[in-house]
Amino acid sequence: MIRTVLLAPLALLFISSSQLAYAAGNVVSIPLQRSFNRNSNILVARRTARTQIKQGKRLMQLAPDVDFDEDTHDVEPDFGQVRLTDATDTYYYGVISVGTPSQNFTVTFDTGSANMWIPGVRCTSKACLQHNRYDHDLSSTYQPLNGQFAIQYGTGEVRGFTSQDTVRVGGITIKDQPFAETTSEDEVFELPDTEFDGLFGLAFKSLSSGGLVPPMTKMIEETLVDEPVFAFALSQGHRSFGELLLGGYNELHYKGELRWMRVTRAKYWQVTMEGIWYGDGKFNLLSLSKDRDVSKIPLDLITASSTEAPLTDTWHQEKADAAAEKARKKARRKAKEGDSEMDMDTKRRHPPTDSSPKIKKLLPTGSDASPETSAIMDTGTSFLLGDPSSIQLISRIIGADFRTGDMSCAHLNELKSFWISLGGFKFEIAPEHYVYRDPVKQT
Repeated sequence: MIRTVLLAPLALLFISSSQLAYAAGNVVSIPLQRSFNRNSNILVARRTARTQIKQGKRLMQLAPDVDFDEDTHDVEPDFGQVRLTDATDTYYYGVISVGTPSQNFTVTFDTGSANMWIPGVRCTSKACLQHNRYDHDLSSTYQPLNGQFAIQYGTGEVRGFTSQDTVRVGGITIKDQPFAETTSEDEVFELPDTEFDGLFGLAFKSLSSGGLVPPMTKMIEETLVDEPVFAFALSQGHRSFGELLLGGYNELHYKGELRWMRVTRAKYWQVTMEGIWYGDGKFNLLSLSKDRDVSKIPLDLITASSTEAPLTDTWHQEKADAAAEKARKKARRKAKEGDSEMDMDTKRRHPPTDSSPKIKKLLPTGSDASPETSAIMDTGTSFLLGDPSSIQLISRIIGADFRTGDMSCAHLNELKSFWISLGGFKFEIAPEHYVYRDPVKQT
């Protein structure tokens, strides 16, 4: 079981689905930082230090082999930590090294894919020539895998062959890590649009091209991290710094409680999506845009204030309880009408439980039922993607061009937040997080 924790806005892809495989053992989270298995002395020191600092107590005396960062109040601050550079608020990248001796590369850490790839020295595409290239002949730990590799992304394609070598990331050494050396890359990976050299996939192995084991999966299998968790703290502002932590999350990077959601498909980081609302409007935009000509829906209807109670943090449980109660009432009515297998007294003593197929069918999440809409949380892109009808409706609401995404800056102060319900929890996306100012186009 792998967990991910995310702090700050990230890309979201929402999709309609009639059939999803439910992975009961996998969980996703929403916020970040660290842990490790260096030795129990450091682990205990870290947890104790954080507890004492939160309680306002004097810091304990640390063992001489334990490092402590006075600024961040963290123990062993470099282990499992990868500094992420924000590139124009559109993507983030950090540094890894491959081979012996080390060859350094910048990669984007992508929860929307599962493969690791870097430019190979045999690649002569313009994109490769502009970036660092890996030469396996210079590495004493290189081993050939001789497999062919090709991935088509939404914006471009890369091709190459598979190899195996030592990979180092955040102070963690992964021996015999399989990855791909590219021999051709599309122009979308050229400078200045793409500053990073390669990609470091963080999705599940079932998504991996060629069945290659993703680096995070290998770290967990070989107990190189203390916990099966990774976490992002994403900054905002060109050239600002965020953080990826492999093996845990940092309580100093968030306030309140973490919110855990079930992964509905152990391929992407995919969760249920119950709806989207604009401002304090009462209409769910996903339902409103379904099977309708969204260009004819009056905007004043969409933005009308809701008279209903807003979503709460317990909304998911409330909906589940309501669905269960509805199923019980239906069973009682059926029993009154007569049931050859079970009389009414028996039904009263043995009401349907949450494991009942009838109730599971009604539960919005955490059941065998396939949710109508799901969302994929993707750190590899900055876009909000969705079905054409929903995106067209959202574009109309904020005054953006449906096809290009461009909009005037004149009315930015009038925009409101969108509210998205994921896994039964509501999250706010403020205008400053869903609008990107283009300094060239002035849009």
